[in-house]
Amino acid sequence: MKLIRANVYGFGKWVDQEFDFAQDYQVIFGANEAGKTTLLNFIQSILFGFASARGENKFLQYKPRNSSKYGGELIFQADDGSSWTVKRIDGKGDGDLTLFHDDQEVPGELLSKIIGSFSKDDFVNTHVFDDKNILSIYGLDESKLETEVMSIGAVGSKEWLATADGLEHAADDIYKARGQKQPLVVSLKRYDELIEEKSEIENQQVAYQRVKNKLDETETDFNNNAIQLKQMSETENSLRNLDKKWSRYEQLQQSYDSDHNAKIIDSEDWERVLKANQELSTLKETATPNKIADLDNVEKSILKNYRINQTRLDYVRNQKFELQNLQFHRDDMNSKLLKVDTQVDQLFKNHPELSEKMLPLTGDEIDQLSPQTNRKNNLSLIVCCVAVVLAFIISPLRWLFILAALGSGAWYGYQEWSNRQKSDLNNYPFLQVKGYSGLSREAILGIQGTVIALDNFHTTQNGLIDGIKSIEVDLNKWRKILLELNVLEGSYKDDNYNEQIEKYFARLDQIRAKADVAEQSQAQSQKIADERELRLKQLNKEIFAILQKYQAVNMNMFTQMHTQQIENQKTLSQIKQDKDFLGNDLSELKKYANHEALSQELNQATIKKTDLANKNNELSRQMGSLKERMQQIYDNKQYQHIVTELAQNKQDIIEYYDEWISNKLASSWIRNMLNIATENRYPKMIQKATQYFSLLTNRHYIKIDFRKKDIVVTSDNKNVFDVHELSKATTIQLYLALRLAFVTEISDLIKLPILIDDAFVDFDISRKENVFDLIKEIAKNNQVIYVTANQPEDIPENHILKLGEKEIA
Repeated sequence: MKLIRANVYGFGKWVDQEFDFAQDYQVIFGANEAGKTTLLNFIQSILFGFASARGENKFLQYKPRNSSKYGGELIFQADDGSSWTVKRIDGKGDGDLTLFHDDQEVPGELLSKIIGSFSKDDFVNTHVFDDKNILSIYGLDESKLETEVMSIGAVGSKEWLATADGLEHAADDIYKARGQKQPLVVSLKRYDELIEEKSEIENQQVAYQRVKNKLDETETDFNNNAIQLKQMSETENSLRNLDKKWSRYEQLQQSYDSDHNAKIIDSEDWERVLKANQELSTLKETATPNKIADLDNVEKSILKNYRINQTRLDYVRNQKFELQNLQFHRDDMNSKLLKVDTQVDQLFKNHPELSEKMLPLTGDEIDQLSPQTNRKNNLSLIVCCVAVVLAFIISPLRWLFILAALGSGAWYGYQEWSNRQKSDLNNYPFLQVKGYSGLSREAILGIQGTVIALDNFHTTQNGLIDGIKSIEVDLNKWRKILLELNVLEGSYKDDNYNEQIEKYFARLDQIRAKADVAEQSQAQSQKIADERELRLKQLNKEIFAILQKYQAVNMNMFTQMHTQQIENQKTLSQIKQDKDFLGNDLSELKKYANHEALSQELNQATIKKTDLANKNNELSRQMGSLKERMQQIYDNKQYQHIVTELAQNKQDIIEYYDEWISNKLASSWIRNMLNIATENRYPKMIQKATQYFSLLTNRHYIKIDFRKKDIVVTSDNKNVFDVHELSKATTIQLYLALRLAFVTEISDLIKLPILIDDAFVDFDISRKENVFDLIKEIAKNNQVIYVTANQPEDIPENHILKLGEKEIA
């Protein structure tokens, strides 16, 4: 894809601008703040999305201040001659994307045809060159420098190589073959020591085994007894729980004996009667709606004026922002005029001899004032002198020489008189006309630059004054229209028309709404009264039908019936609560004829539990005594301590080994994966990088080689250098050669323009010439867009885009 045009709707300082690009390489030249970097950021933002407004990213946004439009479009030409247009405007996330192929809109997913699988970070790390990533190479130490250079060749490989190095260091911190202080080395040495100590103690194993067998038997009895104790404890707890619930069980039995038979009023019927009765009372108490107040005379006048001039007033409402823009431009011009007036005052302060009447002299007038050496006059004097001398020497021709001497002397006198006339400034009438009276020739010539600056300031002032007057004329037209439409009162002297327009239309909207309500009020009042009467009849009929259903004479009788039902319901609710409380225990409680039978069974369970607990305590004391004898055999817990420490030591060795082998394998895997990912492209990439590096260094370096963990270069006299042995400038050239070689090598996958943002400002003249030679070479297959503040030489005009005042305006 070749970028052929950029249409900027609004991005930073650029608003409604178009830029055409050469399809091989394009040099964009302009002074600082001319918008060069903004144009490159526009290309990146349209391709990969706008910066978000969150955090520090909000400072990377380029929303224009003088336009509501944010975004633009890029037009690419494919190898098959078709065109692709990428359009992105302000919207959610990274902006709203629209994609066209030969003027036919296509799904946004096809953007991969242009950018491949690249993200914005991938593009910046490969195709974008600026002074920031170039100058960052200067601050790297040897190891970081080699990592930076070697990381070129796979997207994101620099971070992966740094991760692999970190994992390798972490593994060395755990174990080294000849290390002494690493934790895994220390743990292995301690393991050998513990095995030796354990072997010495295990000779006492026979006595230890007898006590251990006795302890095992006691522990078996203890465990069996503990199981029985647990079962009996559960039985006792269950019986005690039944004993606590016996009172509620008796209460439930008594509740079953009561009679709760009564006619039940359906809850829906009760709710319907309540709602109907409540609505009936409300409707009887509700008064007829108050009549809406009519419009007063002033409001009627405003409404009548709007209906007569509706088209013009609607136009005023829609065009109020144009009026606001006029006021803004007028205030802006006044500000600029004040600034120019200040500059003029400063000019007169710095040059007291300056006058408002002074006008710049033309080139011909300056030539007339400039002093000139009259060589011909000097020649006349020489001729006169020579003729006098010859008159005395050569007698036959004396009178001829005397005549020549008199003629040349007369001519010399005439020339002297003419020069004196020219030296008199009164002989130049244009000086008085242009305001230079009273100044010397040197002062007049010396002040010309200041007079020209003053004249330019006057031109700017006149232009601003004319613009302000033009805007004032438009504002007066607006005022006349607003007065005719009664939006402004005749006594209003200020020019804050927008505020008055807002107030007028706010009041007008209120009056129109009030008028609409008043017109609808009368019809609605009658409708509400009719609906109220009909609803009263419906409610009385509904209540009478439900009372008949339950044979109630009136509402009082129906209410008493419901109250009695609630009392019965409380008893039924208590029965339900008792059942819920007893739950599954209800069936167990029914097994006992009375409370005494339950209490007797509970006492027997408590006694048996106590016996089992006492036996458990006795067995526990026996186990403690046997363990104490075992510990005495091994000299106060020494053997057990060694066994425990040995187990912990084994666990530590396993953990340290797992961590060490994980770091080693992960580091090796990362490097192997990077090698696999780049092994097909590295030979071609190195071949191109060698070619580019040789071109950049004036053929001083002729070869680039990769070793296992570093990179070396060979000079033209066969000397081999590591990367950290090169000068910083040469390292930058190597870095550029490798990055550009990588970009050109992956051009079969992605062929986006290479963007260079004045990245070579610190290069000398020779290196810059080499860089431009390399750009021309790369541009044969990859488009290059280069921006700079220094105008390049030996570049064809059709490859240079100059950003000047016209483009900015």
